[in-house]
Amino acid sequence: MAVFWMMDYLALALILVCAGLVVRLRNLNGAVMALSGVGAFSALLFVVLGAPDDAHSEIVVGAIALPVLYLVAIGKARAEVHDSGELDEQPRTRP
Repeated sequence: MAVFWMMDYLALALILVCAGLVVRLRNLNGAVMALSGVGAFSALLFVVLGAPDDAHSEIVVGAIALPVLYLVAIGKARAEVHDSGELDEQPRTRP
């Protein structure tokens, strides 16, 4: 019985760590990957709590579909920006 409480707290701690990374990371791709981690660990928490159907939905939406949509949107936005100073990133040098 104590193992389940430990799994609950571990999943909750991992969700909080990933959520903190989403807010703190300046790299947008890294923040999206951390957001995907929030969805994956939320699904783990749903499995531990005995809701496998909710966990399946969370994996599909929170860990796969939403991050993919964000990455596509970030890629499209970067393709249209001509001045890299607006993104607060270092310009790339081509060899």
